[in-house]
Amino acid sequence: MVFCSFVLLVSCTSRDSAEFWGSYTADKTYSYDHKYYALQTVEDNMIVVTVYDSETNKKIDSFSPARSMDFWGICWEKDSYNIWTQSADIGDYCFEYKNGKWVRHDEYMTPPDYIISRYDEKYRNDPEQWSNIYMSPTK
Repeated sequence: MVFCSFVLLVSCTSRDSAEFWGSYTADKTYSYDHKYYALQTVEDNMIVVTVYDSETNKKIDSFSPARSMDFWGICWEKDSYNIWTQSADIGDYCFEYKNGKWVRHDEYMTPPDYIISRYDEKYRNDPEQWSNIYMSPTK
């Protein structure tokens, strides 16, 4: 098990089903082309996701998707700069990349089929399938 900088964060690749994260991660994670990376921090009991330019390490944008006590991480889409967030209390939300900013989509959207929820029983209960789950690059 890998512990990250704040209490609830455990690697989504953990082999303990109680700590199953699906596609979501709390680790530093990169867009599909490594142009951007995102880091998550806790400020005043809220998660703050900050996106940086990978070449310059310059902050591009930040947003606060959920309370830290309910948050289960982020996942980039595999072919765009959209970021999905998952929280136990409010569910999944897409932060769409528009004009250099990440904006929460107002309507409820279903994540693409390749982004697997930490609550998906099919995957949670079958560790043999875990290698098939899409995860944003972390290196």
